[in-house]
Amino acid sequence: MALSTKAKAAMRIALASKELGDEVSSAIDSGSNPQAASVAAIGATADLVGVDGSGSNAAPLVETESRLDAAEGKIDEVIAALKAAGLMAS
Repeated sequence: MALSTKAKAAMRIALASKELGDEVSSAIDSGSNPQAASVAAIGATADLVGVDGSGSNAAPLVETESRLDAAEGKIDEVIAALKAAGLMAS
């Protein structure tokens, strides 16, 4: 993404330094801010197994599994959005 001449001039004024403004605009223009490395989606995972709700402090297994499935789905959505926005390599 290259900055326009007008944007570069405004940045120099805002930074009160031509040299610093040139340095920042050069970094932006060169694309020196690399994408994050690709992260694989979580996808489908094995369901929890065990005793459903045994003991006084055990969470019901079915409810726990559904909450984990929801979290996995949201994480996969975030990864997909980062890749779609070009912020993470595919």
